[in-house]
Amino acid sequence: MTADPWITLDGVDVVRPVWASWSFLAYAGCLTGLVASLAWLAIIAGDYGSGGFAGWTVLFWGVAEGVALGLLVAGRQVAAGVAAFVGLGLWVVMVGALFEWWGWLPDHDAPIQGFHLGTLFLELLVVLAAAVDLRIWRHPLLVAILAPAVWLFVTDVLSSGGNWTWVVTLLVGLAFFLLGIGLDADASRPYAFWVHATAGVLVGAALLNWWHTSDAEWAGIIVVALVFILVAAALRRSSYAVLGVIGLIAATAHFAGDEATGGLLAGEPERPTKWALPVAFLCLGAFLLVLGLVLHRSRDTQDATTA
Repeated sequence: MTADPWITLDGVDVVRPVWASWSFLAYAGCLTGLVASLAWLAIIAGDYGSGGFAGWTVLFWGVAEGVALGLLVAGRQVAAGVAAFVGLGLWVVMVGALFEWWGWLPDHDAPIQGFHLGTLFLELLVVLAAAVDLRIWRHPLLVAILAPAVWLFVTDVLSSGGNWTWVVTLLVGLAFFLLGIGLDADASRPYAFWVHATAGVLVGAALLNWWHTSDAEWAGIIVVALVFILVAAALRRSSYAVLGVIGLIAATAHFAGDEATGGLLAGEPERPTKWALPVAFLCLGAFLLVLGLVLHRSRDTQDATTA
């Protein structure tokens, strides 16, 4: 029997997921179970009152946590960590359902739309639960919930909506970026993937919220997207490249013309602009191919120099 992959961090084992058929099936099975559980709970919510629904969420969460603990005891750390991710997702639903049953949540205000102690307490419990789960299971996937939860809690504490929310979001994103670089420097690198991914989404979302109207603003998005791609090459973190390409795609659609984009998506392109979108994206594809080859050659040269 082959043991799950681990690395050691300060004397504590950390899961290093690998891409293989068995790990893919473990991820697929657990995540499918999460989706199915959420769908089942959505049906239950329509058939029971708030108290009954809260009770069912406790049962679902308990089963998920039991599966995660059983896999951990059996030495299946990768699968146990993914099951713990499912349990953490159901924990969020359970605590939210309990707070709703107890009347601790606001009737109308969504997160970051006004101060409410119950909402902040819920967000804090999610952050603490994610941190505890990460301490127990040491699986990087749990950071996919922990990092956004930290952003939501910090942003909800410091802002109540509007432009200031996006300022805080940008600052949190930059802080996550620096944290990710720090994690990359030692054995905790597996944790850094989701930190970097969250950082890129937060920074990109804040800038896109501000720059999405004029041609000059979209030109700024192109510059930021290229910076993301260069950062991805420098840090060897492909999440920034993915986000950079998404930014270039959005900017290309803008400069090709909203009428061309909308018409093509509707299957009825206007004759004067029907070629604009495919030609623009053909040029974008060629540019990305050339850029990828240049960055790959630069990486090979750097590796040969340091070897």
